[in-house]
Amino acid sequence: MLAGFVGDLPAPQDLARDPLAQSTKVYDRTGTEILYQFEVERRDIVKYDQVPKLLVDAAIAAEDKSFWTNPGIDIRGLGRAVIADLTNAETGQGGASTITQQLVKQRIVGGEVSLARKIREAILAIEVTRTYSKQEILELYFNQIFYGNQAYGIKAAAQTYFGKDDLGTLTLAEAALLTGLPQSPSILDPTKEENVQRAKVRRAYVLGEMEAIGVITPAQVAAAEAEPIKTIPPRITKITAPHFVFQVRNQLTTILGGDESAVTRGGFKVTTTLDLPKQEIAEGQVRTWVENLHDRNVWNAALVSLDPKSGEVLAYVGSVDYQNRDDPRVQGQFDVAGIGLRQPGSSFKMFTYLTALKKGATAATVVVDARTDFGGKADPKDFGRAGPDGKNRNCGYCPENADLQYHGPVTMRQAIRESRNVPAVRFLAQYSGIEDTIQTAHDLGITTPIDPSEVGLSLTLGAREVKLLDMTSAYGVLDNLGVRVQPTFILKVEDARGRVVWEHKDYEQRRVIEAGTAWILTDILKDTTQPSRNLIFGQWTSIGRPAALKTGTTDNLKDVYAIGFVPQLVTGVWMGNSNGDPMSSRDFSSAMGPGQLWRDYMRDALQGVPPKDWDRPANVVGVGIVAAPGAAGGYGSGLLPSPLSPFSVNEWFVRGTEPRRTDDWYTQGCPLPDGTRNVGMRIREGGQPAWQRYTDEWVTQAIAGKHTYGRYTWNLVPAAGCPSPSPSLRPGQTPFVTLPPGLTLPPGLIFPGVGTPAPSGSLRPPSSPAPSPSPPASRTPTPFDR
Repeated sequence: MLAGFVGDLPAPQDLARDPLAQSTKVYDRTGTEILYQFEVERRDIVKYDQVPKLLVDAAIAAEDKSFWTNPGIDIRGLGRAVIADLTNAETGQGGASTITQQLVKQRIVGGEVSLARKIREAILAIEVTRTYSKQEILELYFNQIFYGNQAYGIKAAAQTYFGKDDLGTLTLAEAALLTGLPQSPSILDPTKEENVQRAKVRRAYVLGEMEAIGVITPAQVAAAEAEPIKTIPPRITKITAPHFVFQVRNQLTTILGGDESAVTRGGFKVTTTLDLPKQEIAEGQVRTWVENLHDRNVWNAALVSLDPKSGEVLAYVGSVDYQNRDDPRVQGQFDVAGIGLRQPGSSFKMFTYLTALKKGATAATVVVDARTDFGGKADPKDFGRAGPDGKNRNCGYCPENADLQYHGPVTMRQAIRESRNVPAVRFLAQYSGIEDTIQTAHDLGITTPIDPSEVGLSLTLGAREVKLLDMTSAYGVLDNLGVRVQPTFILKVEDARGRVVWEHKDYEQRRVIEAGTAWILTDILKDTTQPSRNLIFGQWTSIGRPAALKTGTTDNLKDVYAIGFVPQLVTGVWMGNSNGDPMSSRDFSSAMGPGQLWRDYMRDALQGVPPKDWDRPANVVGVGIVAAPGAAGGYGSGLLPSPLSPFSVNEWFVRGTEPRRTDDWYTQGCPLPDGTRNVGMRIREGGQPAWQRYTDEWVTQAIAGKHTYGRYTWNLVPAAGCPSPSPSLRPGQTPFVTLPPGLTLPPGLIFPGVGTPAPSGSLRPPSSPAPSPSPPASRTPTPFDR
């Protein structure tokens, strides 16, 4: 008969072999501030020698007076249990379980109420006593037992009820109270007013038993019973940086081989990358700016900030208010930063321009910013209008610039400065290519799949959804001059014994972009944050130090982006509404919303950090090219200056990609009545033949006086014919030319005035541009960017 009970019994060694569930604690990067605990059982393991004698005496007195001498069972108690089971008695059925039996019950055999379970428990208790010392059994017991309020083990109980981490600081009354709780934790829970009297009775029982075995005196009993029960308030689960913490959990699960149970049971100490001061700044700025923009129908925002060199995520805000579950515009528990897929608008252009640079284009490459149907369907003179359904059936694909202006021949630098849409599409079609641009995006860290057969040329304007975390990391590659580092939320993982099981060191650093190429695009993006170099965005986004930035706005104003960086920090910001409600289309843009949030966060987060610029790689050289200087310039041929070129500026190139051709766009025009001739510009862009008629129409309109926008004076030579008469000079404007050193003006030629005169013969590098002409008083620069 006995064989039936012992045949499938587990080995007593299983008691210690199966580790106790312990809380995994998540800390900030200092390892001192706890962010959250992952747990199924809140437990902190203690060694036997860390348990005060007071607690040992209390447990033995109340639970098992013969503990030090018994074989693991109480023979009389077991006999009562057998009799009760055989007679179906309602009392005495459980009998008196020893400390060892309680341990075996909870750890091995379970809580089934039956004679068979009781016999199995007794047999195993005897075997456990033969296998382990009494001290080892007590250590297992003090770490195993449930004390209520999610507290498992004596240390978690002391923390939960009295806020004490050091068991040695427990008073006699507190030790007795804790010792009595395992009998019935729910009805003895002293944090509930209705249980306090029962808890006092149970405490008195434990004190009485301690006196009975002689470990305390009657005077101590009286003093302890007189001590009021003072517990700390019930623990409210607190989580700091909640969306960040859940990203930590995902990464920790991966580190542990996909074992999710190990996360909640393993007792790991996780030191994360979170910089609490930066996190507090980020949360505050997100909250402030969203509240400020409610009148623009902005109700949610997200922010990611990381170290571009190490990939460490320093601040992470997944929504404006994690606790706001009710407002559909917020949906606070949804992590927009790491899970949400949102269209990035023009911030995606970075991949187009980077790909173009990789494939031979330069910062001086010129395309024509002219209204274009890239499907070739629309008449250049009449693009038609959108119908009631919002579709223009006269157009194949006819992207528009956000300001509805078309600036003619512009360099890549100027196209990026003003975030012009038509040039971006031309660069994609003519230089970058859709598939190569998608590959660049993936190389830099974009994880969402993009099907080139489905996206078309709208790819460059951000027509495919991405994650803010991915976009921020991708811009970090530029910041790191072409080196990709995978983002991480974790610095170090230690197991319950303090052994390091994973650490963020010797991580992969993969070069995906040539350093000179990355530096040049970064130099262009620096213009966005400098008012002297950018009339549109600089006034909104300057942080008083070298910084690069790109913004993005979707056509329907459902998403707005700003992603920018300094050498030490890259930060991405999204704004919008989680239910897809559009923001105000009248008085809101990416620069005004996320651009200013980015600006204020970066200023605060970089307090005390010395300003720094990017070191120019040795293979980057400066060359004078034909382009109008200043923030309102950027038009010209982008070629080497000729005697007829009216201006030049310095531009940066990867050595070997500098222009070799001398400017042939500026030519002699037809003779004037006085025998002199104007110099005119004949656009010789090497675009696709299908675009030529759109360029020609732009030239025709510019000759007729259109496309000046208060900043241009065009003197153009049409493809077939002499230059048009030069528009008359504005009051106070004088003809001028900025000639490269060594070049002289041919006799009999004059140059129409273009903008504000610059000193003759000067070459100005992009970092120190010529002063740009101020726009007319009637025109206020606006930061609208798609």
